[in-house]
Amino acid sequence: MKNDSPDSLHRLPNSRLTRFTARICRLFWRRRVVGQDNIDSSKASVFTCNHGRTAGPVTAVIYLPVRFRPWINACMLDREEATDTMMKTFRNRFNFLGPKLKRGIIHWISGMVCHFLNSYEPIPVYKGMPKAAADTIALSADALARGENLLIFPEKPKDRYDEKSYKDFNTGFAALGKAYYDRTGQCLDFYPAWSDRETHTFRIGKPVTYDPAGDARAEKQRITAELLERMDALRRIETELQP
Repeated sequence: MKNDSPDSLHRLPNSRLTRFTARICRLFWRRRVVGQDNIDSSKASVFTCNHGRTAGPVTAVIYLPVRFRPWINACMLDREEATDTMMKTFRNRFNFLGPKLKRGIIHWISGMVCHFLNSYEPIPVYKGMPKAAADTIALSADALARGENLLIFPEKPKDRYDEKSYKDFNTGFAALGKAYYDRTGQCLDFYPAWSDRETHTFRIGKPVTYDPAGDARAEKQRITAELLERMDALRRIETELQP
């Protein structure tokens, strides 16, 4: 499994719209990738990145130097559901357009967003649905066993994503360690990544590796806590780099 240059678009889906969109995004979100040498490209891994507002997901998608499949909220993979979600997000904005025109514009935008997201063959994530969550873990473990990397944004915002959301994580994704080990007998690496809008850097840290000797529930907590600690360390490094 070869790592690509962060400047290369070959690791992106073959969709012309997706690659065109990535080129446009790079004009607005410039990043210098640091820590690419930390990645063991001989096996599949999980990459966890800060979400923040918009910059985290956008820059991770266009600068992460490996091919990957992202975890995406299922409501953003269907055009009608995405339209409803975006209408709620922008419920207090652009009201001067009137409800019919506003929904029409958002529906048009959501079509492009869904095409872009679905071009990555995402793993759908369903909030508040335990059975569906188990399916997400199973699909993800199967993808990892086939050698496919995953990109996950584990932040647990109290209300909406912001620059402080990284301080609390969902822990469900860490169950991938045991699920992958059960399928392959190999220990899964979880890489912390941090996108910093002030210093225009995308930093990748050293991985946290699943330990099959530990209690499964305790291991989930350990992986989550260590990733949170390492992502915070990456954030502090970026702060120190600011001019």
